[in-house]
Amino acid sequence: MVATLAGELGIKGRPTRAHMVNELIRNVSATVRLRSWRAYGGTLVLEVDGDLPALSRVFGIAHYSAATPVKYEDLQDLTRKASALVVEDVRGRRFAVRARRAGGEDRFTSMDVNRELGAALLQASAGVDLESPEVTVYVDIVERGLAYVHTGLAEGARGLPVGVAGRTVALVSGGIDSPVATWMIMKRGVVPLVLNLSIGGEEHRRAVLEEVRALRAWSGRHDIKVFFVDGIPVMKGLAEVRRELRVVTLKRVLYRLAEALAIREGAHSITTGESLSQVSSQTMWNLEAEEHGIELPVLRPLIAMDKDEIAEVARRIGTYSVSAKVPEYCAIAQASTTRARVEDVIKAEQAMNLDYRELVKSAEVVKVSPEGQST
Repeated sequence: MVATLAGELGIKGRPTRAHMVNELIRNVSATVRLRSWRAYGGTLVLEVDGDLPALSRVFGIAHYSAATPVKYEDLQDLTRKASALVVEDVRGRRFAVRARRAGGEDRFTSMDVNRELGAALLQASAGVDLESPEVTVYVDIVERGLAYVHTGLAEGARGLPVGVAGRTVALVSGGIDSPVATWMIMKRGVVPLVLNLSIGGEEHRRAVLEEVRALRAWSGRHDIKVFFVDGIPVMKGLAEVRRELRVVTLKRVLYRLAEALAIREGAHSITTGESLSQVSSQTMWNLEAEEHGIELPVLRPLIAMDKDEIAEVARRIGTYSVSAKVPEYCAIAQASTTRARVEDVIKAEQAMNLDYRELVKSAEVVKVSPEGQST
């Protein structure tokens, strides 16, 4: 089969691209049985066994397709052999030919292939349609005398291979938003460490693990660790906080826990599912109070998305059906200020006197491995 690298990989400098392609190959190997591979510029030639559609969940691939290798002597030989392979696919249908040279062939151009192969197929077809063909014939010329011919491309996940951009602590509540934010940051090549504050009992814990199992299907060779932090000390402390500050203070506590875990585990950022002004704790003023003094970057992939857009992604990646059933465990106050003052939130959080390092140290750790196994 052939796969096209996501566009960003193709424009990286040679050492960076080589590193990213090697990580991509390791992720492919964890997804299907890979017998051999070779890179030709932005094209990968892969010999694989297993479920090809699983490659749609490997970040770093733009398109992929089963393809037939064609060894040829010259343009006329390539045209004859390629035509024989695809003539039944284009019979009676409008078609287009898309050829590209990944390297090595200097005797003719991609346009020459388009023209000659198109002419050879014309009589059997319903005509050429370059704008909206019913069938597209692809000819990937990878080296002098060798091409791969196929019809139709399956969409890949694009993005960057998981594992090339470091680690982040992802705050996952069990709701719809945070798993989507985690998936989106994984798409940028990041390995997530999931942090959950255990305040909803065993049912909540199972829901979080089920969401992480869905995310694990996208992470290639990388297991995902889930850290369940005891929520009892946090909830006891929040009971003494002014009601209108409780939600914002809780969010600040989560940031502090995430920061402590990141330091302990060697992560370099915090990822959250916040969307600007979606709820009271996510107004501009409250976000400022919640992350004030946090030394790590706070990444918010969903910040400009609305709930419908987020839910659409959740359905596509396989987390929505679980997330939609999870109660809002963070709804600990009927009313919350939308403009908390930084000094008030910091004072409230400090009065809780929590030992963040100890809470993180004593967290239950569950590693979600291939096929959703938990250890």
